[in-house]
Amino acid sequence: MAYRVVLTEKAERDVELVLRWFRDQQVTAAGGRWLAQLLRKLNALEANPERCPLVVESDELAEEIREMLLGRNQFKYRVIFRINGRVVQILRVWHSSRDAITAAEL
Repeated sequence: MAYRVVLTEKAERDVELVLRWFRDQQVTAAGGRWLAQLLRKLNALEANPERCPLVVESDELAEEIREMLLGRNQFKYRVIFRINGRVVQILRVWHSSRDAITAAEL
């Protein structure tokens, strides 16, 4: 049975900010490729989200929060999510160069 993947408002805002950055840099084609890669990653979570590791901050967050990496090098993002029954809830799309995520930021 497949999982249903949903984005929180914060995750949707994160995606919008990334796409705005691509647009501001006048590299909209690269932004389109980034979005297509994100959508492929989200679709992959429908099958087996448990295969993704817990975030390193998991102990401080006091719950099972997982991540899937998107991109590479300086353009790497962490797709941070929780599994609630048969729903994968995308909490944030967090640039890997940012500080560790806190419970308040989820």
